[in-house]
Amino acid sequence: MFITNNQPVIIYKYLTKDIFKYFMFALFFLVILIFFIDIIELFRRSSNKETLNQIAKPEIIDLINMALLKICVNIHEILPFAVLIGSTSCFNQWRKKNYYIVCKTSGISLWKILSPILISFFLIGLISIIILSPFATLLNNKYENLQTLFFGQKNLNTFSFDSKGFWIKQNSDESYLLINADKINENLNTIYNVNIFVYDHDKNFKKRIYAKRAVFSEKKINFYEGQLTKKNSELEIFNELTMLIKSNPKTLNVATIDPEKIFVFNFPSYLKQMELYGLKTSKHLLQFFKLICQPFLIISMILLSASLMLRSNERKIEVGIVSLSLVVGFSLYFIGDFIFALGSSEKLPPLLSGFGPTLLGLFAGCYLTSDIDEAKKVNKVRTISE
Repeated sequence: MFITNNQPVIIYKYLTKDIFKYFMFALFFLVILIFFIDIIELFRRSSNKETLNQIAKPEIIDLINMALLKICVNIHEILPFAVLIGSTSCFNQWRKKNYYIVCKTSGISLWKILSPILISFFLIGLISIIILSPFATLLNNKYENLQTLFFGQKNLNTFSFDSKGFWIKQNSDESYLLINADKINENLNTIYNVNIFVYDHDKNFKKRIYAKRAVFSEKKINFYEGQLTKKNSELEIFNELTMLIKSNPKTLNVATIDPEKIFVFNFPSYLKQMELYGLKTSKHLLQFFKLICQPFLIISMILLSASLMLRSNERKIEVGIVSLSLVVGFSLYFIGDFIFALGSSEKLPPLLSGFGPTLLGLFAGCYLTSDIDEAKKVNKVRTISE
């Protein structure tokens, strides 16, 4: 056996390849399962009555293509589940074949066995962030375009923003309004440094209004401290001006890019731009933190699975231990989603809700794994003393 620094490298390589094999089987099974579920759902939607915004009718090949576009997104989402199922199955086989017992009697601790495995899967998590996530975002954007083409979408009356501020279109009884603003307060339904371009229904320019702030209320907009420039360049100063609109916005909805559609490398600049315009960044921060935590969540799944499955030395299959390992892993994921939801609603700080669940699972896995090795040392001490 080839030995480097008194460590059996061949054993480490074999055990790492073994768990990687189970991981790939679990990932393949989950991807195929979700793929068929997506196809069934797309067929169901295509069989429904055509929507008003539908542009084209999808064919079978189009629906299959849409399901294929979601594969990368699905892989990125189910990666922790695949690691959990694969590692649980693998550790159960180790226990049945006495792999762990042989290593333990040879003086190899559980941490030494898991170290190369954890490093390998941490690299898989990094690859999922750096390579898979941007690629999945690109394919997901194509999926959304096809979804709009074949199934239509709602035309929401929302603000959109770019490097020149916020933009929204509004209709009044006699005019067509194009509104631009530099900053927004979504809680107060207020926009600041407002420019309003007023057109008639034939799209002919009528006048321009500038105001320091504008407040949306029931079917009207109140402008404060501004000036009105008419078509003949006549200027009029006002302290307050009211314009009636057809819509009745209870809240100002800003059409930001969905967090799932942003490339991971574009998050810092986009978050900075949102803060500059006064937008709420909770959802986008949480998605960014969730991406960063992916490698650590994967490691947590392995540690929790190993600490529960390898605690018993019996070779028979214990359904209770297997079930417990899966329940603990799934619970960690779903509790994380619940805490993410609290963070999105700003009931918890984004930093706590973003990193808290993953770090909790990681520390719990480290503690339980260390507890197995400590138990062995205590038993040895007792044997010597006897």
